[in-house]
Amino acid sequence: MSRAILIEKPDLLLHLGDGIFDLYRLRTDFPGIPAAGVRGNCDAGSNEPDSRSLTLDGLKILMTHGHIYGVKTGLKNAVEAAREASSDVLLFGHTHRPVYEMSGSLHIMNPGSVFDGSYGSIEINDGDVFCRLKSI
Repeated sequence: MSRAILIEKPDLLLHLGDGIFDLYRLRTDFPGIPAAGVRGNCDAGSNEPDSRSLTLDGLKILMTHGHIYGVKTGLKNAVEAAREASSDVLLFGHTHRPVYEMSGSLHIMNPGSVFDGSYGSIEINDGDVFCRLKSI
C-alpha cells in the first residue's frame, strides 16, 4: 500500500475494507494525507461504517466494501444504492477483483487488492472523472 501512495502522491486515501487496520497504519505513516474508509466483512472491531458518501469537487462518491449489497453475485443492489444516493462514482471491494465499468453516467470501480498487486486511482478535473485501475 505504501508503495502505491509513494507512486501516486494522492490528495486523499480511500480504503474499501478488509484490512481496515491497514488504513489506521497509513493514517499514521502518511499524516498529511486525509483518509476515509469503510468496514469490510473481515473487519471485526472496526468502528468504520459499512458505506460512506463523500462529495469531492462537486462529485458524489459512494464507498462500500460491498458485502452488504451482495456484490459477489452481481452489482445490481450496489448500483441501485449509488443511484438512490445520486452518486457519480461507486467504489466497492469484497471480490478483490479489479473492475471498472460505466452504467449510464455512473462510474463503477473495484480497485482489487494491493496484496494481489492492484489499486485504483480517481482523478477529478473540472467536473470530469477519470477512474483507472493500476498495477504495482
